[in-house]
Amino acid sequence: MRRFPLSQVLKASLMYSAGKITEETKNPFRKIKFRSANIATLETLNIRNFRGNAANGESILKGHFIHANQLLDVGRQGDPWPVVSPSEKFAFWHHGFDWLWDLSMLGSKEAAEKARTLVDQWITHYGDWNSFAWQPDILSVRLYAWLGNWNSLLSTDRLDESGQVRRNNLFRQIRHLKACYSKCSPGVDKLRAAIVITLAGLVRPDKSYDLVNRGLDWVDEQLHLQILPDGGHISRRPADCVSALELLTALDQALEKHGVDGSNSINRALERLRHIIPFFQMPDGGLASFNGSGKGDPVQINNLLKFSKTTASPFVYCPHTGYQRVHQNDTVIIIDTGETTSFPFDKDAHLAPLAFEMSTKGGRLIVNCGWNENQPSSWRESMRLTAAHSTLTITELSAGELVGNGIRGRLFENHVGADIDNVEATRREQSEGVWLEMAHNGYKDRTGLSHRRKLYIHESGNDIRGEDALLVPIGQTPISHNALPFEIRFHLHPSVKATLAQDLHSALLIQSGQIGWRFRTDGGPLRIEESVYLAEGDKPVKTEQIVISGSAFADGDGESKSNRVRWSIRKLEPGS
Repeated sequence: MRRFPLSQVLKASLMYSAGKITEETKNPFRKIKFRSANIATLETLNIRNFRGNAANGESILKGHFIHANQLLDVGRQGDPWPVVSPSEKFAFWHHGFDWLWDLSMLGSKEAAEKARTLVDQWITHYGDWNSFAWQPDILSVRLYAWLGNWNSLLSTDRLDESGQVRRNNLFRQIRHLKACYSKCSPGVDKLRAAIVITLAGLVRPDKSYDLVNRGLDWVDEQLHLQILPDGGHISRRPADCVSALELLTALDQALEKHGVDGSNSINRALERLRHIIPFFQMPDGGLASFNGSGKGDPVQINNLLKFSKTTASPFVYCPHTGYQRVHQNDTVIIIDTGETTSFPFDKDAHLAPLAFEMSTKGGRLIVNCGWNENQPSSWRESMRLTAAHSTLTITELSAGELVGNGIRGRLFENHVGADIDNVEATRREQSEGVWLEMAHNGYKDRTGLSHRRKLYIHESGNDIRGEDALLVPIGQTPISHNALPFEIRFHLHPSVKATLAQDLHSALLIQSGQIGWRFRTDGGPLRIEESVYLAEGDKPVKTEQIVISGSAFADGDGESKSNRVRWSIRKLEPGS
């Protein structure tokens, strides 16, 4: 059982027991007095746009706001802000103005006019304050989009009255973000807030060094906390590494343009992030899907890395973030060998010890079910469970546990309730291939057994052999002598076609381009079941999974046939 910090327990308990929040607490502007300011103009930032999509920008010009397979259509002349959003997720995106990057990609006068109209309409409806639209995490996304696209979309002549209102409201929001910075969600959201506050100080004509200095202090604090020595993010999400690199690249550009020295922390973080992102890339340029990170946009990721002038080859092991990478010719395999993400950065953590993804010249072959933020929220919890990953489960349990129902679930919603710890991994590289031996204790408290996984990847990349075993850890006493059912899952990418052999111990896997692989096992019976893939797109895609079933004894040593399963994935030669 995970032990939550006492301070967090007390804080959450007080918030929950308070019932409803008073109106005075809900509206901070009742307490905070802002200086009136008429800012005539803003300095340029020249932030590079890595995330825009021109096709989405064209839709917005027509009044079609599309996100996560949901649509808000108000027409070319419509005002979208009085209209009820299709969902809370959509409202977060809509009020976050992340779609300004799409309009910016168009580079047209019409796009700039549309952006200014939508911002001015938002100020009319929500510019004073709103309990949803002004919450810290939405605020930081919106302000980053406004600042990043100010010169390309939102800037107008200093005598323009609406432009004056726009600038003043921008800094009204900045001051509020600074006041509620401590309430930002831990992780990338808080790093973004610190960077936004710094950028805001740079764009003011009077160079507000109070904002710059305070923002840089907070940036350094968050980098020390979030970016691990191997370059990984403390959340263990590959996508968070990309987000952090994009934000820090923008900050680095702005500091250099305005002649302000950054810090060693920023330079170190940039260097580390530039090297770890290629570690998580598959041959198609997208990310491996672990811990709630989807495939992402390979073009945007590669453009970001190219702009950052990353030339070093990805390394093979992330000791602090907890992943192994094997790259043999055209085959890439990435394995999760890390422990549970630490609190409070575990709200997106998956329970997937020793899960792996495999990609070849023919594309992605073995995957996890995955996740990305455009998918329906109703799928989120199930995608975090162990069965949604290419690894082993015992008696349909997950390794570790998510926080359940009851008061604990209400206090720590979406967090991990029971850790996966004592994850071990050893690696041997020889001329003929790479050997990995890994183990974890995520099931030990409930079953008495540890899971051990061995992998061998031949130097050709065409021969992968694995072994999964369940055993009582050395020095431990078995909890029982009963037999426990287990399953080993290998989720297949939707592009892969699988055919089960009559002997129920092998299957034929065909990738695009008619590249064939033979999956074999000495366990079984083997079966092919339905699965889903959510690492890209905005709705689950049907796919398949190979499942090996067995029954292990709770007092086993991992050497008997009941407690050990061997399997292999071998490429078929043309004509075989």
